[in-house]
Amino acid sequence: MKVLIKTRIADIVLFLIFTLCFFLALICMFVKIKKSSLFTKETLSVLSVKSFFPQGQILLNISDLPKIQAFEPDNSLQNLGPTQKASNSEYSSTEIPNPPAIPEDADNEKHASNEKTYKIIESQFGQAGLKYENFCVKNTSGTEIDIAKELSLKPDVCIKKSGEPQVLIYHTHTSESYLKKDEGFFYESYYPRSTDGSRNVTKVGEEIAKKLNEHGIVTIHDTTYHDSPTYKGSYSRSCKTIRENLDKYPSIQVTIDIHRDSMGSPESGKVKPTFRINGNKAAQIMVVAGCDKDGSAEFPDWEYNLRLALRVQQKCETMFPGLTRPMSFGNFRYNMNLSHGAMLIEVGSDVNTLGEAVYSGTLVGEALAGVLNDLSK
Repeated sequence: MKVLIKTRIADIVLFLIFTLCFFLALICMFVKIKKSSLFTKETLSVLSVKSFFPQGQILLNISDLPKIQAFEPDNSLQNLGPTQKASNSEYSSTEIPNPPAIPEDADNEKHASNEKTYKIIESQFGQAGLKYENFCVKNTSGTEIDIAKELSLKPDVCIKKSGEPQVLIYHTHTSESYLKKDEGFFYESYYPRSTDGSRNVTKVGEEIAKKLNEHGIVTIHDTTYHDSPTYKGSYSRSCKTIRENLDKYPSIQVTIDIHRDSMGSPESGKVKPTFRINGNKAAQIMVVAGCDKDGSAEFPDWEYNLRLALRVQQKCETMFPGLTRPMSFGNFRYNMNLSHGAMLIEVGSDVNTLGEAVYSGTLVGEALAGVLNDLSK
C-alpha cells in the first residue's frame, strides 16, 4: 500500500513538473515573438488598414530566395512617420534636391458656407506583393517573371550624348491636376482636371524633362492634350502623338507617359500617397509596366520595357527611399508597344498638392538620369 501511494505521489510530482515546464516554454515563445518585427507599430498599422484597401492575388516566380521575400498583397498603407533620409544610397542628406519654388496658391474660389468637405487620408504605401532587395512588385498579370534575371539583362536602350533627342515625355491624360494647397480636406466642388498647364501633370513632366536635360539627356516634352475636350479615346490620340514624335525624332529611345492617380472616394476619404525626405513632403510615384500574356495584344517585346522599368524602380528607392509605391505589372499595353523603352509613371493622386507632385518630378528626373546615364555610350 505504501509503495502504491509513493508511486502515485511521484506521478503527481512529475505531472506538475511537466505542466510547469510546458507553461514556461509557452511564456518564452510569446516573449520571443513579441520582440520580433511581427508586432511592431508599423506592422500593426499596416494590418489595421488592410481590410480597407484590399488587393488582388500576386503571382511571381520566387527563384532567388536569398534576395526575394514574398509579402501579403495588402497595399501596406502606413501613417507618415519621422522624416526619411536617403541613407545607404548614392545621395547624402546634403545632396538631396530641394523642392522647386512652387508656392501653394490661396484658394480664391468662393465656396458656399454650407458646402460639404471631405477628408484626405495622407498615407505612405509600403511593402506589398513581392520584395526584391529594396523595392516591391505587384504582379496581377498571371505571367511569371524572374526579377533577378530581368535586372541582369541590359535594356534595349543606349543613350547617346549626340545632341539629338533621346527621351519623349508625354501625357495621355494631360488635364489630370492637383490640389492648390494642403488643408487636409477638399471641397465637394473640387474638380481634379484642368487645361491650365500650371496646375496639371504637364508641370510634373516639365520638371522631369528639365532634370534630364540638365544631365545631358536631350528630352522632348510634348504637352498635347489627349483627354480634352473628351476623355474617351485618349490612348488612341496619345498613340498618334508618340508616332509623330518618333517619326520626327528617330533618335528617341525612351517614351514616358506621366499621369497622376486617384484612390478612394469622397464618402470613405481620398488617399494621398506621400513620403517625407529631409523634412519635405513629396508625392509617392508608381511605375507601371505591362505584358502580353497570350499574344493577343500584339505586344511581343514587353520584356524590354520591364527591364528598364525595374531599373528605374530600383534606382528611385536607392536614391530616395520611400519615393515609390510597389511597381504595378499587369496584362495591359498602354501604348508601351511603340518602343523598347516605354513606361508609365503615376505621380501622386488627385489630392496631392501640385508642389508635392512637382517635387517628385525633381526626384524622378534625377533617378531616371542615373539609370539612363548607366545605359549611355
